[in-house]
Amino acid sequence: MNKKTSIFPMVALLLLIITSFQVFAEGTNEPNKAVVKEREQKVEKEEEKKAWEREPLELEVVLQTKYLDGSVEEEVRQETVWSLQDFWAGYESWNLVEQSEGKVVFQKKVDDLSPSVKQNGYFGLDEDNVLSIFNGKPQQNKVIKAFYEIDVGKLESHRMDQLKAGIKIEKRSTFEDVMKTYRDYASSEPVLDES
Repeated sequence: MNKKTSIFPMVALLLLIITSFQVFAEGTNEPNKAVVKEREQKVEKEEEKKAWEREPLELEVVLQTKYLDGSVEEEVRQETVWSLQDFWAGYESWNLVEQSEGKVVFQKKVDDLSPSVKQNGYFGLDEDNVLSIFNGKPQQNKVIKAFYEIDVGKLESHRMDQLKAGIKIEKRSTFEDVMKTYRDYASSEPVLDES
């Protein structure tokens, strides 16, 4: 009976050592299962969040409106975007021109004259005899948009006088009539300018 009682503590001690070794080995080689489960739950909760619970995207939105007369008006605004789908839907009538981190540029072409040209725009000739739209009378030399060089040798004197004085552009039909009339006197291809 003595031998049986002396083996039991040794077996218990051996089992305790083996169990401790296994727990120690699992703790050093594998991440704690409770920590892993907690991380997985956090990711699942983040994925389940509604759009309005997520962190919004801050964007600079540039809207360029390009008019028939060549004028470009630009509006810059800061937007907080909660849903990209809603954001793109809000600009479906605009053309995407540029997209970079934190900035989106849209452009829309308007088949009409710009408000500034309707208010103070005049057709005339610049110093190089290029048919141009001026902000104010041609004598002020504030060119908004240049079109094409005019062969002034072919121009009738009354047409030359009109261009020197400036032809007021009050409506689209005036713009189209002048462009059509003076295109026949063009001595070059349209002028490429960045106005």
